[in-house]
Amino acid sequence: MDIEALEEMWKKDAEIDETNLSAEAGNIPKLHSKYYKIYFRSAMKTHKLKSELKVLEKEKNEYYSGSMAQEDLIERGWKPNPLKILRGDMDKYIQSDTDIVEACLKIDYHASMAKFLEDILKQIHNRNFIIKNMIDFLKFRNGG
Repeated sequence: MDIEALEEMWKKDAEIDETNLSAEAGNIPKLHSKYYKIYFRSAMKTHKLKSELKVLEKEKNEYYSGSMAQEDLIERGWKPNPLKILRGDMDKYIQSDTDIVEACLKIDYHASMAKFLEDILKQIHNRNFIIKNMIDFLKFRNGG
């Protein structure tokens, strides 16, 4: 699921039908379950990507230092690094490597999605109070 689909889904689910507040209160556990499942998958994907990034950073370190075995280079489809990079400059090369940058962007995307889902879950947790306040307001407005 991408962020745009999630936004559309939440846009529909966030609405509260003021004419049927008891049904809306009953939907809270369903909404929580629905979004918590998505949150859990997104958070786990973020953790998996972070682990993969660590492995990739190690491989890139071996690549840029020239210590990667020829068969590993062939397996990854990488050409031997022709540069002699100083140890102090190694981080600059690794952090600007396109594979590393792409992996970091994926992590940021999934972390942002998880954060968005956390905010949705907070809204769902507060929904009881919102519905109670709506009921209290309707009682007040109707003189009760």
